[in-house]
Amino acid sequence: MTDDFNLGSVTSPAEFESALAAVVEAAVTSGVDVRGAWEFQTRGSTHNWEINVTELAKRSDDESDSEER
Repeated sequence: MTDDFNLGSVTSPAEFESALAAVVEAAVTSGVDVRGAWEFQTRGSTHNWEINVTELAKRSDDESDSEER
């Protein structure tokens, strides 16, 4: 795997969300089923992590319009 983005640039929650979205989108585009729990330990860290990816249903345009009224 190659690093397509600079991990040192993740210095805020918004940047973290953007980086996470890029990784998930790249995996989905490549046919990886990203749904479920992913356990891992970061390089150079003693921390263990778990990230749970859940696919959410998108609202249709009709549902969005009716909620705004």
